[in-house]
Amino acid sequence: MADGKKGRRSFLETVKAPLIFSAALGLVAAAVTTIAASGGTENSPRVDLGLIAFGIAFIAALLIVSMLQLASRENPEELSQGAGVNRNSEELYRQQVAKRREEARRKEAERAREAGEEPKYGRRDDG
Repeated sequence: MADGKKGRRSFLETVKAPLIFSAALGLVAAAVTTIAASGGTENSPRVDLGLIAFGIAFIAALLIVSMLQLASRENPEELSQGAGVNRNSEELYRQQVAKRREEARRKEAERAREAGEEPKYGRRDDG
């Protein structure tokens, strides 16, 4: 495109390739099964088994191709940042961790002062 942005493809464009590929595999499976199941040239072709093979091959191929397309598609960048709730909960968690560490540091300093030791994290200015 001229502006460099990715445009959304139409539904027909996204579905056309997997459908054509699956139909081709289904036709091959139907032809092979119809000919192989007849048991020779003297017997009539088994169209019923060919249609069953077509259906199975078509559905299996369509499922596999669709799953491969989904697996190869990249996620938009904004999805890696999380939703608003997740962002808020992450920030709250970080604030709580920082608060707990600060409280633990203060308690350690108080305990050290009461025991007559110097605090681990530096001196406290009382004056």
